[in-house]
Amino acid sequence: MGMCAIYTAIPPPSPEQLIALAKDNEGKTYGEHRCTLGRKAVAELVAALAPPSHAALATAILERDLWGFLTPAATRGNHVAALARANPDVAIPSPIWPPTTELACLLGVPPAHYIGSNLVLLPADLVSIGVDAFEKHEEKQEVAAYLNDFLRRARAKNEAVLLHWDYR
Repeated sequence: MGMCAIYTAIPPPSPEQLIALAKDNEGKTYGEHRCTLGRKAVAELVAALAPPSHAALATAILERDLWGFLTPAATRGNHVAALARANPDVAIPSPIWPPTTELACLLGVPPAHYIGSNLVLLPADLVSIGVDAFEKHEEKQEVAAYLNDFLRRARAKNEAVLLHWDYR
């Protein structure tokens, strides 16, 4: 069957209903292939894995729930400038996040491939080395073990991973 457009007449949905519909559709389509980490879990893991040069930023993010610094968009365009203006007391290193394997898998920094709109592609080769990189953190960091279990399954199938941040 070729591509087609299907239009369905419905009562006007509220913004909340639209979000629920989108999440339900995405969950039905990709649910078994997905791993979800809350922003606090990501912040805790980043704080544990950040190099000394970025430890103060990672700690501030965790303590003040400054999750905007953790999104893939944070390192692109004017996003970091907007974050700096909104948080003038936070020292922001340059680059905001170094290009480590762990941070690429967690935050979408290079060598991950930023697609746009907080969507990042972790190519299969990055997924593979990400598994190896996270193994050394699994014993001390429960979130690292949880994420790495997902990455292992993707590596076994030689799959790439899409990383996307949303407002769940």
